[in-house]
Amino acid sequence: MQAMRLLFGKYGGKVQVNGETQLIPPNSVVMATCNAAPCGGNNDLQHFDFYPADFQHLYADVVDLLGTTHGSLFWRDPVRRVKAHDDVIIVLQLLAKGPSATLLRFAYIYCLGVDRHYFSALLQHIMTGDEPFFEFIEARALNQWTVTRYALELDMPLRKFNLLFQEKYGLSAKRWLLERRLTHARELLLSSTMRVLDIAFECGFSNHGHFTESFRKRYHCSPSQYRLRTHTTPAIGCTG
Repeated sequence: MQAMRLLFGKYGGKVQVNGETQLIPPNSVVMATCNAAPCGGNNDLQHFDFYPADFQHLYADVVDLLGTTHGSLFWRDPVRRVKAHDDVIIVLQLLAKGPSATLLRFAYIYCLGVDRHYFSALLQHIMTGDEPFFEFIEARALNQWTVTRYALELDMPLRKFNLLFQEKYGLSAKRWLLERRLTHARELLLSSTMRVLDIAFECGFSNHGHFTESFRKRYHCSPSQYRLRTHTTPAIGCTG
């Protein structure tokens, strides 16, 4: 399953997909395949790519909103347009400046409200067969494992695992795991009194030095400095 592309714009425009040009009317929210590219002039379409892992988190939030598809065959449209009011486009434009998960959640729930049957079937189609892989990775993301160990545990050649991970998460396994561990470490620094060394081990780092170096590269200060600054004054010099 390749990435899906979310597009939206107040004035619309044109997209090129599968060798054809399709018109996107003004005030549209569009869910398309990842090769749908805005083209031509007078085009204010913004676009964002989302991967199966992004939809996995979305699915947990909206599963109770999905309609019943009765196991029917599903054909995914290369471009699916949903009409929106000005206010919806304005909200999307604002959310586009923040976390991508929030943007996807708002956009998809809006699309579900307008076209529940199609977008219920699309989300269920995206999720088909992927749950065991996601559950395995999520449950073990903080283990002190190398990428090779994950591949071995799944009985996959390393190259196949890396390709599959890139397809599902949109990042390499090494980069995604590091980001996940650092994010969790930052949360523990803010919410607990655990020692920095214990946080390092809790978040899957094999030693204090590697954790500190990785944290400093990501947040531009050491873990101890981050905790001190955020508990006293705004975290000057520590970026997210």
